[in-house]
Amino acid sequence: MSKTYAGARLRRLREERGLSQAELARMLAISPSYLNQMEHDSRPLTVPVLLRLTEAFGVDPGFFSERDTARVLADLREALADEVGAARVSAAELSELASRLPGVANVLLDLGRRNQALTGRLAEA
Repeated sequence: MSKTYAGARLRRLREERGLSQAELARMLAISPSYLNQMEHDSRPLTVPVLLRLTEAFGVDPGFFSERDTARVLADLREALADEVGAARVSAAELSELASRLPGVANVLLDLGRRNQALTGRLAEA
C-alpha cells in the first residue's frame, strides 16, 4: 500500500467537527503529537488510524485519497489555462494549494466556473 498523506483533509474534518487535536487523538487512541504530525504531513495515515477515522466520522475512506488532490490539481490547471497572469503560478504552487488548502482550491474552482458561466451569458446577450 502506498503511503497516504492527508493532513489538510484530516485537519479540515477535525475543525469542522469542532474538535481539538487532543480530543481527536483521544477518540483515535493515538497521541496528540502523532495526530499533529499527520496533520502536517510529517507522518502518513496508517490503515488502523484510517479505519478509526472512517468509523468515528462516518466518512468514506476515499475522503482521504490522494486521487482527490490529483483531480483538484488537474481542475486548477485547466481553470488557469486561459487566465491572464496564470503563468505566474508555478506547478509547485498549484500542487501545494490542492494538497494543503483543498477548501480554498475548491472555492477558486467554483469562482472560475461562475466566471465562465457569466462570460457565456454575456456572449449570448
